This record gives sequence, structure tokens and C-alpha cells, in this order.
Amino acid sequence: MSYIDAHCHLGSHQFDDDRDEMINRMLSKRVDKAIIICCSKHDLGEGIRLRNQHSGFKLACGIHPQSVEPEDTTERFERFRKIVDECKPDMIGEIGLDYYSHPHTKEKQKEFFIQQLQLAGEYDLPVDIHSRKASADTLEILKKYPVKGIIHSYSGSVEMAALYIKLGYFVSFGASVLFPNAKRPAEVIRSIPLDRLLIETDAPYQSPVKDHRHEPEDVVNIYKVISQIKSISMAELENQVEKNYDRIFRSVSP
Repeated sequence: MSYIDAHCHLGSHQFDDDRDEMINRMLSKRVDKAIIICCSKHDLGEGIRLRNQHSGFKLACGIHPQSVEPEDTTERFERFRKIVDECKPDMIGEIGLDYYSHPHTKEKQKEFFIQQLQLAGEYDLPVDIHSRKASADTLEILKKYPVKGIIHSYSGSVEMAALYIKLGYFVSFGASVLFPNAKRPAEVIRSIPLDRLLIETDAPYQSPVKDHRHEPEDVVNIYKVISQIKSISMAELENQVEKNYDRIFRSVSP
């Protein structure tokens, strides 16, 4: 069995000085399956290299909602389509809506989100969804453009999680469960069917420890806490999350 990191930025500049050592550390902990999220040219180049080297790594690329600008045009999307044609990613992501950090680009975010969902449907690819302070709009758009995939780094309510699952999505949790008094994530995790659960780090981001660069090997600690929340053994959790991960990359046509 393997540990899975369902969302990590292995191509990030933060890993440039020791990327191969970081990979060795994660593999030594049996974290040998991962989704590499690439939202820049630099990250994509490294992500392609790593996917070629490691059979358990999957490649996702997308136009992140935080990178969308008001002046963006269809030309940018067409450049992205060309990247998808050339790089053959396993997933489109991360894509979605972020009204917390970029409220000034709401309408443009929706436009690019929809275009990328349509592209995922065209290529029969799963999607990785970023949604921050935008649950209602995210849900309504996903209802209209029915592809399958992952709700990344979930931080919403029990009720909203159930609605995403009803649409066929997997729900992924990260280091939020490691913070002191993490009562809400625990409540939501208890409500999630085991066959819809995924686990991630979002490395190098979202570190629960000050001045510590988050790495995929840290996902083991997240597994330990979630196994306690779900009152199941680590072996059962590892087995089911691996099955869920493998299901993501089967044919995803609704």
C-alpha cells in the first residue's frame, strides 16, 4: 500500500535547491503516489520531468483563479489548450474560484473556470477544484458543467461537502486537521463517506508548523489524525484512499 498526496506543488521554486532530496524523503515514507499541481511554466516543466520518472505521479495543469486578471482574453485560454494538447496532463487543475484573495476578478474567474471545465469534459479528464469564499458559485457552475474530480483542501460545511459528493466529487483534506482545536474539519471528515475521501498536503504551502516548509512526507501525519477521526486503522485508511486515488484516473465521463 502507498500513502497518497492528492495535491502538491512539487515543481514549486521553493523546492529548486533540494527537489530530488525532497522526493527521496517522501518515497522513503511510502508516499509514492501524488498529483503534481502545475500552474506556471516553471512548475509544469518540473512536473513533466517527475511524472516521467515516477509511475505513481500524476500531472495536473490549470489556470489558477488567483492568476486571472481582468484584461485576460480568450487568447490566454487558447495558449492553455495548446499546453494541454502538448503535455497530455492527467488532470485539469487547479482551477476554480477565489473570492477571498481576488474579489476584483470574480467575473473573469468564472469565465476561465467554465472554459477549463468544458475543456476537461472534451478531453475526458478529471478536475482539481480550488474554491475559497465562493462555495455557492462553485457549486452552481459544477452543476452546469458535469465533470468529475476533487474538491481540494476542503474547508466548508458538512452540508456543502454532501452536495459536492452528490455531484460525484471526491473531497480532499490537508493540514487543517493538524492545527490546534481543529473541530470543524474533524466534524466534516466524520461525515464524509470513506469512498469519497482523499488526503493532501498542498506542499510547500499550508504548513501547520511555523517556519517549516511543508513537504509531501508530512502527509503521513495527516493520515494518522484522520484515521483517529474516522476511528479506523491506518491500514484501512491507506487502502481506501489508494482505491479512491486510482478511481480518479479512470474514464471520468458522467
